[in-house]
Amino acid sequence: MTSPSSPDRARPTGHGRARRRGALVVAMLGAWLSARAAPLRAAQPPAEPAVEPATDPPPEPPPTWRFRHDDKPVKVVVLAGSIGAWPKAPYAEQLASLCANVEVRNISKTGLGAWALKQRFEQQVLDNPNLRWSIEGQEHWLVFGGGLNSVGNPKSTNHHMRRLFELAHRRGMKVVGLTLTPWGDDRDKRWRGVDGLRSRRTTQAVVDFTMGRLTPEQALGALAKERRVAADAPWDPSELADVAIDLYDSPLRDRQAPLRDLDEVRAMLAKSKQWQHAHAELDDLQRTTKLEADALAVAEIPRWYLRKELRSFDHIHPNAEGHRLIAETMCPSLPQSWGCRCPAPEGPPVPEAQAPAAVTEPAPAGAQAPAANTEPAPVEPELRDSPYPAP
Repeated sequence: MTSPSSPDRARPTGHGRARRRGALVVAMLGAWLSARAAPLRAAQPPAEPAVEPATDPPPEPPPTWRFRHDDKPVKVVVLAGSIGAWPKAPYAEQLASLCANVEVRNISKTGLGAWALKQRFEQQVLDNPNLRWSIEGQEHWLVFGGGLNSVGNPKSTNHHMRRLFELAHRRGMKVVGLTLTPWGDDRDKRWRGVDGLRSRRTTQAVVDFTMGRLTPEQALGALAKERRVAADAPWDPSELADVAIDLYDSPLRDRQAPLRDLDEVRAMLAKSKQWQHAHAELDDLQRTTKLEADALAVAEIPRWYLRKELRSFDHIHPNAEGHRLIAETMCPSLPQSWGCRCPAPEGPPVPEAQAPAAVTEPAPAGAQAPAANTEPAPVEPELRDSPYPAP
């Protein structure tokens, strides 16, 4: 028996050497074609995200929770991502303290975008055999505060939120829709340069849908054809929240933040190839007007960030004081049947030099930042006609 290193080891035949050479040529040709195709792929805009992910998330155990307090006639389910799942005095817990008639169940979960939250609602609420829906004198509400983890695709996010609201209404629930909370920081690359304008727009697009400010076409784009009614039909009430509360333009945001230097911002946009390409069809006067409007919007971006003293471990997740402010901002808009006793509204924040230091808290397990922005969307009227190509 010969060893692999033995001189008597069988040598490849001529046919074997030819097959190896052929395989090598094919591999080299494939690599060359792939390298040639890469720039073409990079130049093409990304396809619109699928209505639903290709694979389902891992199944969760069947729900076992139930409402237990018959003396609380208003049953409230809170559903959000990692902000709602905050472990230290989250706003769901504070709502239960402010409103005497409510029993609150918080089913928020970290890391979930709009589609996954819709799936969680179906599994934890609609498919929950322990919930009783027909007890006289009781009412059921969904408080929804998600969407930040999928904000990079605002039309898809709005579509799944719309479907979630429909499902809740079909079950006989009413819906409180909370907008996204302020987020962002100059150290985050998603908020620099033209990317900052895109992040501002995608966030505002989801906020505006929650508040009912957009038409179906503006909110959903091509996904409007997924509606049960005609794509261009007005909103059906079941597609929107019964009560919409704006947490984005609220005392949570840093209205006192210094503006960015307008001249520097204007020069940055004027040099940006993205910005130039997006406005190539404008004449000189239109381009100058648009440049000024966009420069003003970028300069103001820091004033749409979460206030520093309300931040926890990052610029996205409010700390316990931030959650208190969320609950108190919600309180005056909540139905009378909830029996809420609302504190006096907070006055304007003190200047930054007098503000208390930020409270640093550890991140809850699984907390995630929102996905990188990949799709532009309309925001304010002066910004809606300037879509930027996706990176």
